[in-house]
Formats: sequence, C-alpha cells, structure tokens
Amino acid sequence: MLSILLFILVISCEKEKDYLPPTIELIQGQEYTPDYSVIAIGGMLRFGVHATGRDANITNFVIKKIMSDGTVKVVLDSGLNSTGFQVHEVFYQGEEDTAAWTFQVMDKNRQFATTSLTLFKDPNSTWGGIFEYPLITLGYQNNNLVGHFLDPMTGEVFTDDSAGLFPNQIDLAVYYYSDDNLPSPTFSSPGEEGGGIGAYYPFISGWTSKPFTKYDISVDADPIPVSVFNACHNDSLLILSYDDVWGKRKFKWSDPGNVIPFLTSRGKKGLIQVLSADHDPAGIITFALKIQQ
Repeated sequence: MLSILLFILVISCEKEKDYLPPTIELIQGQEYTPDYSVIAIGGMLRFGVHATGRDANITNFVIKKIMSDGTVKVVLDSGLNSTGFQVHEVFYQGEEDTAAWTFQVMDKNRQFATTSLTLFKDPNSTWGGIFEYPLITLGYQNNNLVGHFLDPMTGEVFTDDSAGLFPNQIDLAVYYYSDDNLPSPTFSSPGEEGGGIGAYYPFISGWTSKPFTKYDISVDADPIPVSVFNACHNDSLLILSYDDVWGKRKFKWSDPGNVIPFLTSRGKKGLIQVLSADHDPAGIITFALKIQQ
C-alpha cells in the first residue's frame, strides 16, 4: 500500500512540475524594422529573432500578422528541434493599414514564448510601375540552342557561359524532368542547388553568387486567371498575389495557362504566365512575365 502511495505521489509531482518556457526576443539594430514603423506598400521589412529553449528544445517557430479587425495571417510556420536559434527574415508591407507582427516559439513541453511589434501602412503609398515582357523563351537542360537562364528585370536570356559572367543577375532558370511519370517543366533558380537544379547545371556550384527565387505554389489549388494577369499594369496584383508562407524553391508541372507568383532575391515580386511548355528535356518553355521595377 505504501509503495502505491509513493508511486501516486511521484506521478503527481511530475504532473505539477513547472517547466520553464523558452525565451524569444527581436534583435535590435539599424538593419531591422523597428516597432511602430510606417512603411509604404511593398516596402521591405527586416526582422531578426533570437530564441532559446530552457527546459526543452524548441520545436516550432511561427510568425503571424494580426490585423486591426482580428484577422490572422500566418506568414511562416516552421518545425525544428533546437536548443535555440537566431534567424533573419525578410517580408514586405501589404495593403493592411495596421498589423501586429507576432513571433512565437513552442518547446517540446508545449511551453510558449511570444514577442511582437506593430507596423503601419504609409497612407501616402501608391502602386508602383512594372516591367512587362510579353514573350520569353527558355530552353531546358538538353537544349543547346536556347539559353536556360533569365534576368527577369531586363528580360535578357543567358546561355550557360554568359550566365556565369553575371551570376548575381540570374534570378530564374528552367529545367525538365519526369516526376512519378508526370512531365514536369520546372521553374527554379541557381539558389536551389542540391538534387534539383544542380543535377542539371552542375557548373552552378562554381558561381560566386547564387540568387534564390521563391515561387508561390498555392496557385495550384487557387489559380490566378489569365484575364487578371493581362489586366495587370502596376504592381498591386504582384504584391497581393504572392504569399510568403507558400513560397517554395521551385514550381513544378508548369502548364500553359498557369499564372505563377514569384519573389526574387532582389526583393522583386512578379508573375509568370506560361504560354507553352514542351515535354522533352531538349525542348523549350515560353511565357509572359511582369515584375516590379
């Protein structure tokens, strides 16, 4: 009987144990966006975050925007298993008048820590200009006649040799492969590396600069109509179409009619409208492109 009571007492003490929550703080400095800033639509937001687990490793990191009407938008939700971390994140001001940006971590004991700041849209914001390129042609990896790389700011297409001379300008590249027997014309960028673009263009590993472009894959389930793309002549749609939380390192299965939002490493948002896409590694893909000036 005594042993049973001791067992119950031990279990009860374990349940009542007060775990120390993790800590989180925003890093201060001139390079980071301060609390209560007024930012123009499309303006860059820079956040530095430092978090430390105390009684347990941190397993989740979430960034949210809470609007003045209570609407919540998750812009980053990342799983991890770390004693602590320091990250530097870049986002862009949307059209909301006010947003409380909250940064939250959770540890293995399901203890939370949160910090936040409030940002305001500049009421004098205006939509900016864009560059429009109605027809761009890129070749896949086995096409030796058409370039594989693009500077979307100028619309200039680069061959393998010439791209290596201007690597910091190459924000976009294409290749073709078959995924589960599905033809996959794919938009990528030199920063993807790894088993993706590096397998098709291994010389990229020697580049001094490897820009990384992210593509919003949410349009697979919620497509942007071509008519909307055609009607876009300022950067309002470019800013509103791209969702950071869905930004991935490549866009697969690109088919005619797809309208694809993207964000370059230079902080420029844009849209691609796929016009045609061969299903052959020696083929080509054609598309129209619009990007912020």
